[in-house]
Amino acid sequence: MIPDIHTHEKLVSQHRHHLFQEAEHERMLAMVDSPKHASRALPHLAGKLGMVLLMLGTKLKQFELRSEAVASAGKPR
Repeated sequence: MIPDIHTHEKLVSQHRHHLFQEAEHERMLAMVDSPKHASRALPHLAGKLGMVLLMLGTKLKQFELRSEAVASAGKPR
């Protein structure tokens, strides 16, 4: 059975999109395996981790200060 032109164009478009996704996936896998990419990725990852740890430390410090303020406000004198 031959589909109408609109269905055929939609199927061709979906197939092309799937092929592009596969090609992009293969390209990303090739980048991960390359030593050049690995040498760039590690400092980037370390920088991101550092930023997350700094934000976490700041949030913990704020939480600690709020907890101390609540605890001191609740103490009878």
